[in-house]
Amino acid sequence: MIAARAGRSKRKIPALGKPLSADTRLTRGRFRDGATFPVAQGQIGLPRDYASVLSQIKNRIQQERLRVVLSANSGMVKLYWDVGRAILGKQESAGWGAKVIDRLAADLRDAYPDMQGFSPRNLKYIRAFAAAWPDAAIVQRPVAQLPWRQDIALLEKMDDKKTRLPVSDRRWRAAQWMT
Repeated sequence: MIAARAGRSKRKIPALGKPLSADTRLTRGRFRDGATFPVAQGQIGLPRDYASVLSQIKNRIQQERLRVVLSANSGMVKLYWDVGRAILGKQESAGWGAKVIDRLAADLRDAYPDMQGFSPRNLKYIRAFAAAWPDAAIVQRPVAQLPWRQDIALLEKMDDKKTRLPVSDRRWRAAQWMT
């Protein structure tokens, strides 16, 4: 049900037979003091620059959403690199094997049930990622801006670090150019 809060007026809302004034706002639901649910007015009667301002706001929202996604992706890649370095360090110093990675995956799933990405398979990719790029500076480079699945594709398709890094730089630049 859509109703109108109205003051004194000569016009009436045809469907409701209630008076309509300039200060009337359409509301949804029942009338209750202190509780209204306004309905957006139609496009007739809006300021001329409304469409322009709306477009600017929408563009700003899209830019910020993209920045947040890229920032979150970069943070995730940094986290994965740190986890991978920790696993590699323990494998070298304490002889951790596949069973320990399986246990680690189960414990991480239990500790963070709302997160994905800590399956045994992905932990092995995380370890391989850290081994492929042992220098901490890599997480500051364009490879950290690539989606995780593209990082995995680089690992699987290119065995040589000299080949892998320039390709990741080019793919990152191409992705930046397209956005």
